[in-house]
Amino acid sequence: MNNKTQFVFMSDGLFEHLTETEAYIFSFVAYFACDAAKGKIFKRTTASLCKNLGYSSNTVRSAIESLIKKSFLVRETPPARERKRLKYNYIEEVSHHLKIGSHDYAAQFADWLSIMLDQLRKGTSKEYYKSNPSEVSFFKVYVTALQSQSKKESWKRNQSRHLHKALALHGYLFNRGYWSEKHFNSHFSRSVSFLSAVFQWSPNTIRRLINTLKSLGLIKYKVDDRRIFFQKVNMVEKLRQGYEQLVTQLASRVKKINSPALNFKTPSTALKRPGPNATPEEHALFLSQMKAHKRV
Repeated sequence: MNNKTQFVFMSDGLFEHLTETEAYIFSFVAYFACDAAKGKIFKRTTASLCKNLGYSSNTVRSAIESLIKKSFLVRETPPARERKRLKYNYIEEVSHHLKIGSHDYAAQFADWLSIMLDQLRKGTSKEYYKSNPSEVSFFKVYVTALQSQSKKESWKRNQSRHLHKALALHGYLFNRGYWSEKHFNSHFSRSVSFLSAVFQWSPNTIRRLINTLKSLGLIKYKVDDRRIFFQKVNMVEKLRQGYEQLVTQLASRVKKINSPALNFKTPSTALKRPGPNATPEEHALFLSQMKAHKRV
């Protein structure tokens, strides 16, 4: 029986405040810490976080400390209990006892996550959100794709951080693809700059992640002008096998007919920059040559 977590809930606003590692840890913790049925407290060990999210123990501990400093999480002192009454006393002692912190977005995230989970259990989501539009847009990130199947399974060429980012981006795109199909649209589009702003990652990082997802068969896309049209986003099953290489340039299937050819060569002597002791006449000649070749 597999008792590992299948997915975590993230939001596009989460990355305005947290790194991708912190976002994974906080999303996992918040699922338990926002639930009144679970006492609104997270009680799991570092090993549990590692097993479910595909991180090393040092990475998990460091992320928790960072989240506490940012007031997204706060430590809770476990109640004093008699040792003989605890069946699993060691697990209780080594577990993290965490609650949602005082940060505004952390509280907003946890409140709406709690509402969403409660409505899903009751089966009243459609009716509730018609009159109470959510202030947080959630999407599922399927962390099962990052979980190891055995203790011997390790990351390929230290690819953990890139693949964690890729999986978060996939979760966002998969959610948008679902809603697009639900409203009878064959595809949806986003620009690199838009995705860069959402995740607070560089444009080149976004391009590499998109190409990684494509190479793993998880998305199909085409590029027209500055927008990426996502034609298909597939469910992810396994991501831990890694990727072959990072590719920054997006492969466009839409070619412009009147693209100017850039195969000309300019003689190096024609654009030779004047030296530091050159006369004003030599500088003027160089400037006129630059204008002639449309370099200025």
